Amino acid sequence: MTALAKSQIQNPGFQTTGDVAVDTGREPLQMGWYEFAAGFCQGRTALDVGCGMGEGLALLKRAASRATGIDLDPRLANESVKTLRIEDVPSKSVDIVVCIDVIEHVEEDIKFAEELMRVARQDVFISTPNWTVSKCKWPYHIREYMPHELQSILGRYGKLEVFKGSIDGAIHYPVNFPGAYALLNRLRVNPVTGFLARVFNRLLPMSARIQAAQFIRVRIP
Repeated sequence: MTALAKSQIQNPGFQTTGDVAVDTGREPLQMGWYEFAAGFCQGRTALDVGCGMGEGLALLKRAASRATGIDLDPRLANESVKTLRIEDVPSKSVDIVVCIDVIEHVEEDIKFAEELMRVARQDVFISTPNWTVSKCKWPYHIREYMPHELQSILGRYGKLEVFKGSIDGAIHYPVNFPGAYALLNRLRVNPVTGFLARVFNRLLPMSARIQAAQFIRVRIP
């Protein structure tokens, strides 16, 4: 197991999804990322971790040979969704693990990432907001990540393919130079270089600019 179980909590007063009604904090805002992930699932088995209300799982099911979901909230259980902890899923039991905008809700995020990798035979897909843009202001998020932080957590498990885009994933771009993109984000939040970085970012073509969401494909060795 990894030595650390979690990154620093940024929002100590975070709220739990589903705290008021079953759909509270579970709005289907990431359907573009689900559609993007589904493109890699053709003919393969997939597990949607933290599937919520199941709108994204429905997209995966159209592409995968078999797609199921797990969530911790028993109110979400149905024939396709099990109330199950990721720790209880057998190792190497599916080809692809999809985890769309979930890791920012998990207290022990590093341990959680390790469990995702344990379950997948081939690929893990993770999306999450970019802290550079959103600064962890959503009340249901425990923490958010800058690109270099997320790449550091996931890079130990396999080869990374990095993408960025809008929060919903309807617009997305490959990040061909992850190190340079991570540096631009760090310059953007630095008090000394922030203004110049903002100006430089606006001069870039849209495909090269800092985006609100990040999406990483981890190719399991």
